[in-house]
This record gives sequence, structure tokens and C-alpha cells, in this order.
Amino acid sequence: MLGILGYGYFVPYLRIKVEEINSVWRNYPISFLKEKLGLSERAVLQPNEDVITLAIAASKSAIKNSKIEREKIDALYLGTCTNPYDSKPSATIVAEALGLSPYLMCGDVQFSGKSGTAAIQICMGLIESKMASCGLAIGSDALNRHACPGRLFEYEASAGAASFVIGREEPIAEIEGTCSYASDISEFWRIEGDRYIQSTGLSSGSPSGDVYPMWEVGYVEHVTHASKSLMQKLGLKPEDYSYSIFQQPFGTASRHIMGRLGFTEKQVKLGTIANIIGDCGAASALLGLANVLDSAKPDERIFVASYGFGGGSDAFSLKVTSHIDGKRPEVPLKEILERKELVSYADATRNEYKYLQDLNPTFL
Repeated sequence: MLGILGYGYFVPYLRIKVEEINSVWRNYPISFLKEKLGLSERAVLQPNEDVITLAIAASKSAIKNSKIEREKIDALYLGTCTNPYDSKPSATIVAEALGLSPYLMCGDVQFSGKSGTAAIQICMGLIESKMASCGLAIGSDALNRHACPGRLFEYEASAGAASFVIGREEPIAEIEGTCSYASDISEFWRIEGDRYIQSTGLSSGSPSGDVYPMWEVGYVEHVTHASKSLMQKLGLKPEDYSYSIFQQPFGTASRHIMGRLGFTEKQVKLGTIANIIGDCGAASALLGLANVLDSAKPDERIFVASYGFGGGSDAFSLKVTSHIDGKRPEVPLKEILERKELVSYADATRNEYKYLQDLNPTFL
């Protein structure tokens, strides 16, 4: 039985409210941000936090909760679209910080918002082919550091990490199947040398409440194809699942897709966290899954579908096992999200290096 052996998560302690950002720019109605997009606040990085530190913290918890020896982990893949390095991998730093054996398959996965779920699929494939016995799949992003000041994305872009140990030894949730649907679409991008993630501006919606075509052919189309294909392959229907989790670029995103697939508000409620923390990129759907696993009971089914801008969608069907009792994190994600300190826009801008200091001044 291939599945999740343990999981962990980490989100920054500092937060900023959408009202605080809006007090500076005054560029969107608060009602649009809070009601139409379902945003309340987002994470703020501390000066020493990035994708790597978030991933390490989440993975330490995942390994501890899985109750598996670190020496048995022979594959590690880190999914992110905000790697601190342009040409250097982060996965090797994470592996060394965790004290893993250097005899492991290891690499970074860049597939935008579905990088984390792509990392899970890679670990699954390696284990199924017997090239690896146990893998660590991580989704970690710091979108807020790459959100241009004054853009709509600045209200959404957050940070966080979720880590999952994948293997066969007493899994807490069996992975019944996975299916992907991918095609090229230019919604968001960041080319080499660019600091900020760029957008067509047609991906979220307008203050009037309209949903733009890019949203339909991007998020909706890809998630719909991947989800329907997986359920058809497994012979399952939406009503067979207790929970469903979707990629969350903003708080109300799941509502736009659940009805088209036949899921209900009750099924998506627990897995929706963007209304609390914002868009966590490659960790978005995985943090929603972690929040569900904190409460899920044996034999309950969980549906997960990620989405990556310009990348496509990965869908998964999970079935919780009796091994989940005693292998959950000590502190539920719900409590972690409630632990916070609100900061000003000035502090957020400073912490996220939106304005860089001159490190070599020509005068004192």
C-alpha cells in the first residue's frame, strides 16, 4: 500500500491584513478583497526566512511524525516557484540540514503552484519502480517576496511549506490514484532576471465580480479535466469523498470549481485556508490537505487537486487508514495559523526586501 507515512507544515509567524495594504495603495474596494476574493490577511516573511527555511521546518515535523528512520529516506524533491537561487538547487541544502544520507536522489521541481504535488508524484514513481524505498516530497513557496507592490497579487501572495513522507510502511493515508492535465498558458510568469511575478491581469476577477476568460481556461479547465479523469479511472464520484481540497490562489477559489465537479461547501470547507493565510503557491493545496488530515478519520476519502499557473493540474484520491492515530503533528495547523503577530506595511516591505539597501555606499 503506497501512501503518506507522515506530514508536517510551517507558516510564518508574521502577518499583514489586507486593510493595511489597502491603506497605502487604496486601489481595490475592501468589499472586493474580503467578499469576492475571500482574503483577510497574508503571511509576512522575516528577514531570515525563505523557501529553504520553511521547507526544513516543515520536513523536520514530517519525519518526526512518520516515525521512520532518516536513513530510510532515499529520495527528496522540493517543489517551489520562488527558489532563492537562480542556478543552485535548494533541495540539497534541505537534505543536509535534515541530516539525511547523501546517498539519495534529490532535486528541485519548478512547476509553479503544482510543484509540491509534482514532487509527490515523482516520489510515488520512484517507489513504485523500486528505485527508492521512501521519499520526502515538499511544497514550499515565498510568493510574497516576489509580489510587485501595488498589484492585486500583493494582497494574495503569501508563504508557507508542507512536507510529506511517501512510502509503504504503515501509511496514514493510501494514495489510491493520481492523474494530471497539463498545457501551456501564460497567466503568471517570472523570467530570468525579474524580481516580481508578472500577470496578464486576467486571472482572478474584477471588482464587479466578473471572472475573466483566463481564469476559465487556466484554473477551471485544467482542474476539471484532471479531476474528472481521475474519478472516472477509479470509478468514484464526488459523493464518495468526505473532503475535497483545491488549489487556493485566493479564499473563494474552491467555490468556483466545486459546483462544476459536484462537490459541496461542506466538503471543501475544512481544506480551505487561503481565506486565513492567502496564496501559499506550491504549498497551497498541500496545506489544505494537512489541515484535513489533522481531523480526518480512518476510511474517509480525500480528494485533492492542485493547479500551477502555466503548468496544469494534479489530482489525487486518498483513503485514510487506521495508522493515522498517533502520527499527526503535535500542534494542529489550525492552531499554528492562529499564532501570529500583525505587522505594518512598512515592516512587511522592509522584511521582504522590496527596497534593497546599498551595501556598498560611496559616502557615509
